[in-house]
Amino acid sequence: MEIITEIIQKIFVWLTDLGYWGIMIGLMIEVIPSEIILSYGGFLIYEDKITWTEAMVFATLGGTIAQIFLYWLGKYGGRPFLEKYGKYILIHKKHLDLSEKWFNQYGTGMIFTARFIPVVRHAISIPAGLANMSFLRFTILTTLAVIPWSAFFLFLGMSLGENWEQIDEKAQPFVIPFIIVSLLLTVVYLIYKIKKRNASQNYGLEGEKIVKHQLKYLPRNYKVFHDIKLRANGRVQQFDHIAIGPNGVFHIETKHWSGEIRFTNQGIQRSNNGNSSNDPTAQMYRHEYVIKELLRKNNMKANIRGLICFSHPNSQVVGQSPAFKTIKVDRLLHTIQSYRPNKSVTNEEMQQISSIIEKNLVS
Repeated sequence: MEIITEIIQKIFVWLTDLGYWGIMIGLMIEVIPSEIILSYGGFLIYEDKITWTEAMVFATLGGTIAQIFLYWLGKYGGRPFLEKYGKYILIHKKHLDLSEKWFNQYGTGMIFTARFIPVVRHAISIPAGLANMSFLRFTILTTLAVIPWSAFFLFLGMSLGENWEQIDEKAQPFVIPFIIVSLLLTVVYLIYKIKKRNASQNYGLEGEKIVKHQLKYLPRNYKVFHDIKLRANGRVQQFDHIAIGPNGVFHIETKHWSGEIRFTNQGIQRSNNGNSSNDPTAQMYRHEYVIKELLRKNNMKANIRGLICFSHPNSQVVGQSPAFKTIKVDRLLHTIQSYRPNKSVTNEEMQQISSIIEKNLVS
């Protein structure tokens, strides 16, 4: 620990000699907490070594670039990579689970509001990358959140002057109200999202909307079809969603069921709807058959994966079916992207499969 402390002290001394460049680099690598870097930046303003404008510009750049780095880790590294190596940048699986759940449930607006919540504030950039969120939108929301955080600690450091090292003690009376206001803003945003969702809720169609919204965050190399009918060997099947990617073909059935959904040898048991009602097992087998027949006729092969996605926020899934994967909507993107087939699908093959499906659509 002494060696680590000594290294951090040397890094800090090096950064302090760089002025506003040191603020930017310090926030980018974040070996030292951002509060300390920004408070020292406020001290440099107090000493007239840099201006307020210079400090704000470079602090905003550093804080934003740090989050862009995490966004890229999510986008290009993927969930398995982050679960294995995230601990080296102080991001653990529980942080990923929490931030991914918030992002999937409440949308891209969490990129701004979650910046002020401990634990989630750094990790929230990763599910944005995993979901292939618009880079421009991500950067704008991140920058808007970094600005007040940077201004707050720069102002405190400037006010403390030569006593800036007492930031932890002096900042406490200000930090608590700051966090409370931030949490209130987050609560207001969450209430707005929940009310908006409930206001438009239709028990059958709402689940489709939720899943469709999630699927649009798949990487751009995935081709997604919604609410289609396909014909193969005289059979016509209705599909809620089909996603074609480099790791196979996924046919996704949406169920907007609430309560406990238990999978047993006798079928599905639902706590609020009797036993074995609306068991989708046979339907999923038919879906798989139709897709396999279409590919076989065109001399194509690909891994085919059936997913039942439960979209209701009050659903609880117990057990599994041998015919398909059962998941809740907050795990949909991760389940699709983390699936590792025996054989990958090339871009050309993905285009061919998409073309086959388009040619066999039934009006």
